[in-house]
Amino acid sequence: MRARTPLALALPAAVAVVFLLVPLAGILARTPWSTLPSRLTSEPVTQALTLSLKVSLAALALSLVLGVPLAWVLARGTFRGKALIRSLVMLPMVLPPTVAGVALLQGYGRNGVLGGVLAQLGITLPFSTPAAVVASTFVSMPFLVISIEGALKSLHPRYEETATTLGSSPLRTFRTVTLPLIAPGLLAGAALCWARALGEFGATITFAGNLPGTTQTLPLQVYLLLQDDPEGATALSLLLLATATAVLLSLRGNWLHPPTDRRGRGGDDPERGVKAYVRPSTEHPGHKRATAVHMPAPGGSSPPRPRPTPHAHPHPHAHPHPHPLRTTVTGAVHATLDAPAGTTIAVVGPNGAGKTTLLRALLGLTTRATDGSTTPPHRRRISWVPQDGALFPHLTALANTAYGLRAQGVPKHEALAEAQDWLDRLAVGELAHRRPAHLSGGQAQRVALARALAARPRLLLLDEPLAALDQTTRAHVRHALRTHLADFPGVCLIVTHDPVEAVSLADHVLVLEDGRTTQYAPPAELTRRPRSPWTARMLGHNAWHATAAADGTLHLRDGGTLTPADPPPPGTTGIALVGAAAVAVHTTHPSPGSPRNVRQGTIRELAPHGSRVRVLVLVEGHTQVIAEVTPAALADLALKEGQDVWITVKATEVRFIAT
Repeated sequence: MRARTPLALALPAAVAVVFLLVPLAGILARTPWSTLPSRLTSEPVTQALTLSLKVSLAALALSLVLGVPLAWVLARGTFRGKALIRSLVMLPMVLPPTVAGVALLQGYGRNGVLGGVLAQLGITLPFSTPAAVVASTFVSMPFLVISIEGALKSLHPRYEETATTLGSSPLRTFRTVTLPLIAPGLLAGAALCWARALGEFGATITFAGNLPGTTQTLPLQVYLLLQDDPEGATALSLLLLATATAVLLSLRGNWLHPPTDRRGRGGDDPERGVKAYVRPSTEHPGHKRATAVHMPAPGGSSPPRPRPTPHAHPHPHAHPHPHPLRTTVTGAVHATLDAPAGTTIAVVGPNGAGKTTLLRALLGLTTRATDGSTTPPHRRRISWVPQDGALFPHLTALANTAYGLRAQGVPKHEALAEAQDWLDRLAVGELAHRRPAHLSGGQAQRVALARALAARPRLLLLDEPLAALDQTTRAHVRHALRTHLADFPGVCLIVTHDPVEAVSLADHVLVLEDGRTTQYAPPAELTRRPRSPWTARMLGHNAWHATAAADGTLHLRDGGTLTPADPPPPGTTGIALVGAAAVAVHTTHPSPGSPRNVRQGTIRELAPHGSRVRVLVLVEGHTQVIAEVTPAALADLALKEGQDVWITVKATEVRFIAT
């Protein structure tokens, strides 16, 4: 239901609308409709109109050439005085037009700051058509700059960064990714810029004068007619009013937003969209047979296509030479990576540990950490799959997948064929014509993975690729990922918070905490001997820093003690481990003869964990202990948050790992 507008707001709003509408209605009411055609087609009017169009279009072109780079610098640059420059850009918007004209005279006039320099070059601006262009550009360019700057700020940089990691140069990235994605803002700014230039009066008459055929634009013609022919001035005002209204109405159109209802329409270039192509046969070179790749019928439906078995027919370019990884990252993150080709490394750690910073350092996309390489990001041959995939929304799945190949100079036909092959192998080939908005989360992740693999990388970086997926989809994508990483000839780093992914996908696990490596080991050793409490907790254990005492107990750093069955030598420091399933929960004090480790605490949280329920108990106000119980036990004990309970742990369930 729509909220009803309060009367206290509705009345002033209605008055404001009437206030703005009355002058416009006055133009409509006083327009000489009977003589309107003859007035608008008279020679002075057509001459002024022609000049206005030339001046406004020239001002728009000059604004685009100067304003687009300026907007990019303001949106993406980091430098001192940025706020001052932005204020300077906006200044013409708030200056009185005549003051703007005076400023132009003092700057570019014959006696202006640059007047002498221009005169030596044989350029005299005042009272000329170029002066009218300069005046219109001065007052209209800020509209374009502000609009494009806003569009650039709203565009997440991950799209441009992803394009760079696929091998696209900065200029190509700007042309094929940035410009298409900011096109709505660019078009809106261009329309406003042109409309403002078309209606410019004060700066033009002050700096360029009012010379018929040279500087007398349509607004100046209105000013002259108003003195001798008010009806003629009203007729020309109607023309300008209609033009301004048309521009403003167009700014509210659907073209202001990226199209989301078009599936695969566009040209046959990967940067614009894909229609259809013919894949060459891989049979004997003498054969001329070709296979047509299916594209959707006009109605939008697609007949089913067989899903090929992954790697059943590997593409000749799918497997480059093996590439090991040997590098040291320093800065906000310190880590040494030395892995042979074909290794998959899971990068785990708490939030803020530096996992994403590590990936960005390898990509060359951050100054917070570095791997010592001076190679530009687009030449490193490192493919990156961000957390959300970062598929380019203006390209189809096929065009997305072919993007890296095209950026590396692969011919279009070959790039499309190889891209389709990768989509087929990841079982999303029938979705080649769809844009990202029409893909599910699992489908989008498969396309993002296909795009990364198709770029023929030496190093593959996956930043939580399964984090946004539901359990069923995650299992399917994990299986596809495991299948294709099995024979990936480079090294793959996967950032994850899921211990199942770390253990099932990786050959080694890199644990980062506070930007430092705390453990780098195969999954089996990590599970058997975790080197930090965080690692142990990730694997489902309770873990505490502890020191062995002379009485055979373990003194926990957080307070309290534990009694192990096999105590270490006194003074030994390490980590005490207790499995969550080994912690028993009681609602009353345990009877004599119970396990030696008995503590009282308060239930802080109850959370489902697979087929069991995790009970977080706070002991002595600060030590956290996690127990796992069955739903039936939870119901029998009637456990609830805030309840006081006793927990017990057998001495034989306490493990100690010396550090």
